[in-house]
Amino acid sequence: MADSHTLPDFSLVRGGPFFELERGLRIIRPPGFNAVWAAVSVTLVTWVPLMLLALLQGPESTRLLFSELQVHAELLLSLPVIVAAEPYIDCRVCVAARQFLRANLVEDRSRESFEACARSLTRWRDARSIELMLLGIVIALAIVSPPDPAREWFFVSDPTPRLSLPGGWYQCVSQPLVRFLAFRWAWRAIVWGVFLLRVSRLPLRLVPTHPDQSGGLGFLSICQGSFAPVVFAVAVPVAAYSFRTNASAITQTPLEYIMPQVLYAVLACIAVFAPLGFFSWQLVHAKRQGDPWFSAVAAHHSRRFEDKWFRRAPDADPLGSPDFSSLADLGTSFMVARRMKLFPWDQRSLLSVAVAATAPLIILLIFDRQFLAVVHQLRQSVS
Repeated sequence: MADSHTLPDFSLVRGGPFFELERGLRIIRPPGFNAVWAAVSVTLVTWVPLMLLALLQGPESTRLLFSELQVHAELLLSLPVIVAAEPYIDCRVCVAARQFLRANLVEDRSRESFEACARSLTRWRDARSIELMLLGIVIALAIVSPPDPAREWFFVSDPTPRLSLPGGWYQCVSQPLVRFLAFRWAWRAIVWGVFLLRVSRLPLRLVPTHPDQSGGLGFLSICQGSFAPVVFAVAVPVAAYSFRTNASAITQTPLEYIMPQVLYAVLACIAVFAPLGFFSWQLVHAKRQGDPWFSAVAAHHSRRFEDKWFRRAPDADPLGSPDFSSLADLGTSFMVARRMKLFPWDQRSLLSVAVAATAPLIILLIFDRQFLAVVHQLRQSVS
């Protein structure tokens, strides 16, 4: 088992200006990471002032704000999940990065290059220019995106329509923070993908007979599946927006209603698992090398087995002989090598991301008491 001086500090999330700001405000207190307190803190900043300003604006503004599902879904569900998921995903990513060395997948001559990739990820993660650029994007979106006139709590008309107090807070603080954290996760995913791309270019020692049928890279699929909470957090506003803008389609045209969520689920699965394709060429190479090797070993062992028990000593009693066990074990190893995947994906990990992407839609249908009606209409449409 290899050791590393770089990987003990390997982290996808513990760095960058916003992380330092959170640590300075005591929201995050390394070395620990209180995910619950971090989630509560962002809720206190985004949702609580919104409610207080609505109460200050008047009972009508409060009633309209409480009647809109989208804003509460974003600030009370999506935002806490996207913050609380940081330590979990960071732990899984760190384990995956270390596994390359623990499983001796990286050859000794490439270990220095592997650690250089890890250091490069750290520099990208800590880049101030990137987070400043993301902050500039969300500020620009807040400026150029006009408020939706259909959201009545956004405006007051006395005597001319203007932005209300809760509408201004949501437009300038709450929504930009949600967007910034989502964009930051997108940047982290890009950084992790670049790390996997660079590692895939190193000479790796893949094992065709590994039980995960991925040459020993099966842990990467589990790691990618850990991004499911972020997928869920982004899916919540998508489902809530579809409900707010086209609620009648739930029962009238359910296919039209669920298609945006299904499309998002497909795109999310592609985006999450696409970096695993970087290792496909190495898996193909390992399989091409392994097939003739194991075929030759299997042929040699089977020939010796037949000569010993069926030709030279046909009357000998084979019961209890270890030759039969070794032949069965060799056959199992040969079949594992033949079934080696050329894309290191895992069905359960893929399913977890797909479920996370569609879960908000299912929750919304159950909340609206339309789940069974939609299922019935979908069955009629299919039949």
